[in-house]
Amino acid sequence: MARFDHDQLARLTLRRQFPTPPGRPDLGGLRELFRRLGPIQSQVPRAPFLAAAARLPGIEYHTVCAALESYQLVKTSNLRGTVHTSVADRFTALDAVARIARGPMITKTLGLSRVTAEQLTAEIEAFCTDQWRPREEICAHVEAWLGAREPGFRGLSDSSQKGLVWGHSGLLRRPRDAAWEKRTDSYHRAAAAVVDVADRPDPDAALAELVAGHCAAYGPVERKDLAFFFGVGLTRIDAAVAALGDRLTRHTGPDRQPLIDLARPPRGGRADPGTRLLGEFDGLLLGFHGPNRTRFCTERQLGAIWRKANGQFAPVVLHDQRLVATWRTIARGRRTTIEITMLPGVRPLPEDTFAASVADVALALDLDVDDVRVLPDADRS
Repeated sequence: MARFDHDQLARLTLRRQFPTPPGRPDLGGLRELFRRLGPIQSQVPRAPFLAAAARLPGIEYHTVCAALESYQLVKTSNLRGTVHTSVADRFTALDAVARIARGPMITKTLGLSRVTAEQLTAEIEAFCTDQWRPREEICAHVEAWLGAREPGFRGLSDSSQKGLVWGHSGLLRRPRDAAWEKRTDSYHRAAAAVVDVADRPDPDAALAELVAGHCAAYGPVERKDLAFFFGVGLTRIDAAVAALGDRLTRHTGPDRQPLIDLARPPRGGRADPGTRLLGEFDGLLLGFHGPNRTRFCTERQLGAIWRKANGQFAPVVLHDQRLVATWRTIARGRRTTIEITMLPGVRPLPEDTFAASVADVALALDLDVDDVRVLPDADRS
């Protein structure tokens, strides 16, 4: 057992989040990167593109699109009911874990008494087997189907009820066209109709393997980090940790908090990956429970990144092992300006500091970037 200070924890996680490039920036390298990173939160469509750009320099837009079009990378609503991108062969484990919480939520939110959540989700998958279905079609079908079977059912009256239906974890998501980096994934289809889907594993066994994967990608972590990320209670996390046995080990953090990690963590990686433009909801923030999201920034800086009122996370800049700025793209026709705003307490960096990372983003998003602006934080402006 070791005790880590704040800087040591940050370096350990950066080595996992920025592994030594697994290969060329091609389809094989991209699959291996996402296998190492685990599921990437992706309600902002460009998130998987930016995760790849920051961690596999030289990856091109058409390569990420090809991985999504061929479903080597898949998008689905799973953990915490939120869309994630993962390698296809992790789908069944993520689906199995997502159903732990989603089943009771479906029953309660839709007021089911005769129809079980399992019967409803089986019907949703059957309806979405033959073709990609837009959300309104799925909701209309479910309203008619439940209306004939549930006494007192009055339809899907709000967005939360509709989201539980079209956001079923057994469905894959895609946009209406090939603009994966821009469009909302508003079309859905049963995963079994699109990719090779193995038999659904035991949820507890699936959770244990995902916990090991999360430690490999983010560790060392706390129990609450794992419970948050997978959307399950601490009791299930404790059972998963116990099931992993000596594959895991214990440490303590700077405040003597208990930490969990792999007994044999991944080797290699870059403790200082340099300057990187990261996407919205990046794992350096979302890999951890709310109070633990200061591994790479201060609490004050976190307030400039994470808008708690609407749950949004800004895209951020990593520099010198810390998050130092937020950034955005400003489009004018085909030309794009990247505007970088420093976080509180961080002095503006020279524009050329960001040159290599901006070039990686431009390549991954197929942008023509003609200007980079660096602005001071609001307190200095």
